[in-house]
Amino acid sequence: MKGSNILDTNRLEALISFDIMDTHPEAIYDEITSLAASICNTPISLISLVDDSRQFFKSHFGFDGNGTPLKESFCKHVITDDINLLVVEDTHVDKRFKNNKLVTGEPKIGFYAGASLTTVGGHRLGTLCVIDYESRQLNETQIDGLQTLAKQVVHLLELRKAKVLEQKQKIELEKKGRLLDNIVSATGIGIWERNLVQDTFSLNETGIAIFGIDQKTLDNFKTDDWFKLIYPADLPLVQKKMLECLKYPSKECSVQYRLLQKNGEFKWVHEKGKVLKWNEAKEPLSMYGTIQDITQKKTFTTELQRVKNNQEAMINSTRDLMWSIDLDFNLITANTAFHELVKKIQGKPFEEGNQVFSSSVPQSVTEKWKSYYHKALESGSFSVKQKIQDPDKFWTTYGLTSFDLMYNKEGETIGIACFSKDITSEILSQQVLISAKAEMQKIMDTSLDIICTIDEEGFFLSINKAVKEVWGYVPKDIIGTNYMELVYKEDHIVTEQSAASVLSGEKVVNFENRYVHKDGHVVPMLWSSNWDEKDRVYYCIARDNTEKKKAAEQLANSERRFKTLVQEGSDMICLIDEKADFTYASPTSIKVLNITPEQFVGTNAFDYVHPDDHDTVYNEFIKVLKIPQVYIKPFRFKHGDGHWVWLETVITNKIDEPTLKGIVANSKDVTTKVQHLKAIESQNAQLKKIAWTQSHIVRAPVARLMGLVELLRDDKEKLKQEEREQILNYIITSADEIDHVIKDIVDNTINAIDLDENT
Repeated sequence: MKGSNILDTNRLEALISFDIMDTHPEAIYDEITSLAASICNTPISLISLVDDSRQFFKSHFGFDGNGTPLKESFCKHVITDDINLLVVEDTHVDKRFKNNKLVTGEPKIGFYAGASLTTVGGHRLGTLCVIDYESRQLNETQIDGLQTLAKQVVHLLELRKAKVLEQKQKIELEKKGRLLDNIVSATGIGIWERNLVQDTFSLNETGIAIFGIDQKTLDNFKTDDWFKLIYPADLPLVQKKMLECLKYPSKECSVQYRLLQKNGEFKWVHEKGKVLKWNEAKEPLSMYGTIQDITQKKTFTTELQRVKNNQEAMINSTRDLMWSIDLDFNLITANTAFHELVKKIQGKPFEEGNQVFSSSVPQSVTEKWKSYYHKALESGSFSVKQKIQDPDKFWTTYGLTSFDLMYNKEGETIGIACFSKDITSEILSQQVLISAKAEMQKIMDTSLDIICTIDEEGFFLSINKAVKEVWGYVPKDIIGTNYMELVYKEDHIVTEQSAASVLSGEKVVNFENRYVHKDGHVVPMLWSSNWDEKDRVYYCIARDNTEKKKAAEQLANSERRFKTLVQEGSDMICLIDEKADFTYASPTSIKVLNITPEQFVGTNAFDYVHPDDHDTVYNEFIKVLKIPQVYIKPFRFKHGDGHWVWLETVITNKIDEPTLKGIVANSKDVTTKVQHLKAIESQNAQLKKIAWTQSHIVRAPVARLMGLVELLRDDKEKLKQEEREQILNYIITSADEIDHVIKDIVDNTINAIDLDENT
């Protein structure tokens, strides 16, 4: 790539040729930086041009400065590294930029992406760049959009340069025109126009003087009046030439004759004319021509030479190409500009009499020019646009070449007169406009957002393809439609108010309203727009706000659920720091402990723990500093009314959580549960005591009973009947005694349980 060195002379000359440094802001460049920032979603976008000591911002969207010193420039690296694109996703880790003043200081650049502004000649002038304060990445669509806009900037610079050149050429042509008028006046040439339908004449001042009449006479001057002024012997020739000239196709007539003056003398004049307008029936409508007093020319050769010199000076003063060839395509004459171009192409100019076809050019080019000359000889005058390759330039220029037949005094064709004008600036302007429109359309059609223009009455002038995805319409259905026809009825008033604000000069950003989709459902939209007073149009960007609305609604629902859980739940949620100081308490603290959240904040949790439980709770608390979560068994906590309640707590370490930065304590009042457990333990103790006491009472009758039964078992017919009955009575007595003991045990147990329940 040419000019990859900052100090490269050719690169600096290319930059200077655009005459753009230190120029005032221009809306068309500001629109590009605004669009680049929108596409890449960055707060800053710049058009930066780099010379040998600094960078100048032709446009600076989101940034107040007009430039920076070269040593602080990011954009210079695109030139020195000879790259088309530079992306720095995180400036703080890039060794080239992490100590740059623009990174460490304002505007604190965290991200940079710059696309090279490269001329057609290959010179890098600077960049179109986007900047963010945070590190980030661009997707492929954003990068393509940035590079496309960079090409558009170069096209605009080329167009601006071409316009400046065109203006200079216009001034030069005006100078040449004035010079030509002076030359015409100096050479005594009169210019006339004849209306053949109305039979009227128009003459310039020189022509009036040559005819020897005044303006009043000219107002009623007819063909017959003209004939009366012609020397009688010359009249037949003049009439013959005029009739030949009036035949279609037009041929230029040239005739010399004598013209009668007021003093009775005759002067020699040379008149040329040609029909330039015809009607559909091939009838002549008007003629244009010149008339020149050649009285002295007829007499003096020196005067003839002077006129010839003036004509040559006029021809050679222009940079346009002029040459003429004979019927064998040999050069008759040419101006200086023609000879200079030929010399550049083949190394030497043509000599008069040489063939105008050179072996130094491709055969296809030679054949093309032969076809032009043959066409001129066959059909007369015509013009053609063609490319002209200038060896001193790196691109093709364009010329408009006209071909006219040349005649001798007898009216015979003797050759072809050729005139070629450089129209590169005109072609370049057209190409830039066409290319800019195509590139802009591509950018618009790749956008997921709607990009559109709306006229003052509210009708869509243009819209990109995103409208199909967002509203269900194709662009042709929308163009020509009033936007209010698509706005949801309930949003008409706020939409009209917003449009009025934009029209007054206010730039509206993130305006929300609703549009009706083609299938009937409502689409929430987010708009940014501004009014262009010059073009009298609104420029708008809109995006489908559906997902954002859903996300906001989900967030609101989550917040409501969380608020309900925190405020209406039975548990108390608190946030404490590493020292166990309260930093937050949920409103349920009032319900659980009759202590407000405000009373908790700033106090220490262990100030409320029962002294007997302090060490146990503290040992569990310090565990959570090493593990994520800890369960603390029920312990006593001071109630706001002064008594003690039992709390069961789970603590979770969220110190590293940015939004919490503390330990979350979820506590539940388990006083009733603890009391029930203690009552059960007390009852169990009573039952054990009763069982131990009664077991001694039961043991005696049971032992007697077992002995009597054993006696009967070993009897073997030794006991008498009376003894057996007596033993059975003892057994019955012991059984009754055991029954009474069991009843006493049951009664004592019931009384013990009732007693505990009443305590």
